[in-house]
Amino acid sequence: MGTLPLSETASSETASEVRSRLLADERDLTSAADGDLAYWRGVAAESTGPILEIGCGAGRVLTALDSSERQLIGIDLDLAALALAAERAAAAEWIAADGRTWRREATAAGLVILGGDLLSLITAPDDLEALLRTAALHCAPGGQVGIDATLMDPQLFADEVKGEWSVDLERADADFTTVRRESRITPDPQARSNTVLLEIRHRAVGVDGRLTVIYPDRAPFAIRAWQPDEVRALAAAAGLRVTRVGADDRLRWLLRSAHE
Repeated sequence: MGTLPLSETASSETASEVRSRLLADERDLTSAADGDLAYWRGVAAESTGPILEIGCGAGRVLTALDSSERQLIGIDLDLAALALAAERAAAAEWIAADGRTWRREATAAGLVILGGDLLSLITAPDDLEALLRTAALHCAPGGQVGIDATLMDPQLFADEVKGEWSVDLERADADFTTVRRESRITPDPQARSNTVLLEIRHRAVGVDGRLTVIYPDRAPFAIRAWQPDEVRALAAAAGLRVTRVGADDRLRWLLRSAHE
């Protein structure tokens, strides 16, 4: 998962732990997001003008774009993530703000990005509609809003909510032979629709085959399995219409704003 866009990160983490978590999240996303960086490069190449990312985290997507001549704007509530983003791209504008309520009249983006599995971290329909409305209002006439998220099955949540740890991702790592991401899901104590609590931990496999804990375990956080019809309806309510739909296994859409 990416950084948490709608709440502050845990204050109990040290600066080193926060950085490790951010980098681990980014490597996980790059490994599991089915070529999302190449996708965003392609979409960006089709657009002109500023590029705005809502829930930008540490800038994994924005800093991967071939956009030396364009204004890059990223907003997020995770201050540690924004600090890392600023290290990577000092010329970009990194803004600490809530994506549900942020407004700036001077911003008319040729492309607004909602990526990095941001949608799954939002559990309330009102919050998702507000986020989509922010995107619609800051999209220039003729511009596009892009969504990219893993399409999750609510039935899988029901089947896997027993709380058992399992390996859901393995990736190569510069410092280790393999890094395994293990996760488990447990019931949402608030009983929200299609929502569970997710826990993630990372284990490294060294050259000797031994497992080592390399990243601090994260506190459980809520994720929701949004379905296409739900997102389409909330997008319409926010003033967005879907113009392009991608592969069936991801919710990878381009939309245009009616606020022109």
